[in-house]
Amino acid sequence: MVWFIASLVALCSLAGIVLTLVTLPGTWFMLLIAIVAKLVTPEIFSWWVVVAAAGFVLAAEIADLVSSAVGAKVGGAGKAGMTGALIGSVLGAIAGSVFIPIPILGTILGGILGAAILAVIMERNGAERTWRESGKAGAGAAAGRVAATLIKLAIAAAMALTLTIAAFWPAPSDPNPLQQQSIPEVGPADMIHPETP
Repeated sequence: MVWFIASLVALCSLAGIVLTLVTLPGTWFMLLIAIVAKLVTPEIFSWWVVVAAAGFVLAAEIADLVSSAVGAKVGGAGKAGMTGALIGSVLGAIAGSVFIPIPILGTILGGILGAAILAVIMERNGAERTWRESGKAGAGAAAGRVAATLIKLAIAAAMALTLTIAAFWPAPSDPNPLQQQSIPEVGPADMIHPETP
């Protein structure tokens, strides 16, 4: 049973990487699988593995939220452009999945273009900047979105590897694995005079 659940964890972890690549919540999917696996088969890995998976999810979400906005800021955007980059990356990824009929690539391109376009619009209209300044902010937002995708993908891969190794590496059943088990002592008399049936 444990090997079957471990194999499912490995397959779902791989699926989580693919989901992350297409800007879907792949890390959240892997965390859910880890929790379900632990509840169904408690001996599969320790709760610390689940806590580590939650840490990966938090890191991925922070990277995703911050990168587009930081890229726009590096490009000279103000709050309006940073907000536009953040919203545009999400809306663009959804639109790209629908209107660019290339699996995975459509979602990624949509997110990049959405971040850039909405950052330019917000900078041009909201902050009343020139086209040149707005374009620079949009380019920064696009670069930030690319960085966000790569960082989140790397985090998802590390999370998948951690879960897969933990699933196939049995957790110690004893809560204190460092405590040595007591071994009965055998004296010289036991060796000289073995018990006869």
